[in-house]
Amino acid sequence: MKQFMLTIVCIHSIAMLYAQPFWAPLGNDVGAGVYSQHFQDVFTASQNPAGLSCLRGLTAGIYGERRFMLQEAPFYMAMAAVPVGAGAFSAGVTRFGSSAYYQQKISGAYGRSAGRKIGVGAQFNYESVVLPGYGSTTAFSFDAGLLWHVSKKLHTGLHVYRSQGMPLIYSAGAGFEASPDFLLTTEAVKEGDGTAFVKAATCYRIAPQLALLLGMATRPPYNNAGVYFLIHALRIGVSVSIHPQLGITPSTTIIWQQAPAE
Repeated sequence: MKQFMLTIVCIHSIAMLYAQPFWAPLGNDVGAGVYSQHFQDVFTASQNPAGLSCLRGLTAGIYGERRFMLQEAPFYMAMAAVPVGAGAFSAGVTRFGSSAYYQQKISGAYGRSAGRKIGVGAQFNYESVVLPGYGSTTAFSFDAGLLWHVSKKLHTGLHVYRSQGMPLIYSAGAGFEASPDFLLTTEAVKEGDGTAFVKAATCYRIAPQLALLLGMATRPPYNNAGVYFLIHALRIGVSVSIHPQLGITPSTTIIWQQAPAE
């Protein structure tokens, strides 16, 4: 019984670690590409629904990580998006934890262009915390985002996340696309009255089939590095984040993205 309770406490502590909702992956900064035109995908839209305004083809993806190499702390995301007119609809499921204790989010979102340089999006979420044999709790949350494509190379954005019983979380960021193969982004995140933290990331396609990723942050879990393999419509990514005390978080990403219609 003591071991069971210790497991629950550890998982819950990891879930609440660094208040940016645990729905944000640690092993890979999947949302960095949202401040761009050429680096958008289904998971950038999961972190800011305004990213759906940039998707022009049917796309789906799965993401998985094992936080700090703990068997009891896996994190998974699955998401799909369908372009419709000037925007796109998406649906997704996110889950953290094991059969002993887990948290889950089911999401639906819509994003669209609002002119040549503006993109907007909103997402509604149904969140649950489940402790088998002891019951569960549920809550609704909402997030919304805005993107402004200042020029072909400079992109900025805002994002706000609100969940019942939790402080408002908001972020602002910018991305610089030196070329369709190189992106540099930075983002500041603030949680209620807490201290803001800053993330920076870069992606460089060194070859048509290969891209390198690097992320740094003022909070240790968000320091990561990885590689993407681009095979026709598939993107397969392997990355890892490093925490100086808690250890590494390996992750894998698989995205299928239909080429946009000419």
